[in-house]
Amino acid sequence: MIRILICLILFITPDLCAQSAERVESEYKLGIPNDEAEALWAHLQSETFLSKLRAEYNLKTEVSIEDFVDLYYDDKNLSLYNQKVGLRYRSRYINDTLIKQLIQLKTPLLEDGVARTETKYEIKKSKDQNDVYARHKLLRHIKKKDRRNLNYQLAKFDSESFRMVPEVNLKQRRSRIYITDSIASLATITLDKVTNLKFPFQRYTEMELELNEVRYTNTSEEGKKKMERFNEKLRNGLLESFPSLYQDQTPKYNKMKQMIDVSWLSKVYKYRMWIILSLIVGVASYLLLFRK
Repeated sequence: MIRILICLILFITPDLCAQSAERVESEYKLGIPNDEAEALWAHLQSETFLSKLRAEYNLKTEVSIEDFVDLYYDDKNLSLYNQKVGLRYRSRYINDTLIKQLIQLKTPLLEDGVARTETKYEIKKSKDQNDVYARHKLLRHIKKKDRRNLNYQLAKFDSESFRMVPEVNLKQRRSRIYITDSIASLATITLDKVTNLKFPFQRYTEMELELNEVRYTNTSEEGKKKMERFNEKLRNGLLESFPSLYQDQTPKYNKMKQMIDVSWLSKVYKYRMWIILSLIVGVASYLLLFRK
């Protein structure tokens, strides 16, 4: 009943629902065998590939290497995981220098997973000792004016911000090609090497072919279709050149959590203190019973 009342208040108060940084992203995610990542990146940087891309579409390209640390949040029921929603605290680094931090919420827009809605929240920099959520793992990073909006978003997925706890922590080495046409930034080709920051440090590699989210969000329907055709042709060309590539729209959070959940080493790490305690009790019991 309380949750229903909260939702009703949110719906009848327009300013609570305003999304100052909501955009629509459209991207293809391609799975890559880890041992083929270097060869694929070499191909993407090759003059043969880039010159063809520039000549066919009259484009400009620029290469960048960046690192990201992403801490994903969820509630105890894994409401976000089960609905393929991603809520993360992202830190971006270039040459080991912190460039930017923000909170991102990504929610599914279409069933195929290609289009998603992204809402960004600035990090709360000042500390407020009177803030009731000053010690909360997530809300202490979010400005008060943004918290009600985040709750409004999470209510759609039967969750609330104060129920959020850290779930998965990832690091990404991101190799990226920025693609620009005569109008503005068009798309990016990204090769992500993703690693779990906790033992046993599972890893996977994937490629993202992402249309520029600002341009895609603000353009006309015809403009969207034109950008989508470019991305589709780019995807088909890469799938043809590298038969081992496969389309997999599973979000990063879901993909890594699935790897963690089936790993017995991850379970050993999670319950390591209990295992150590059990061993100590077992050894102590043995010494007491059989070493008299």
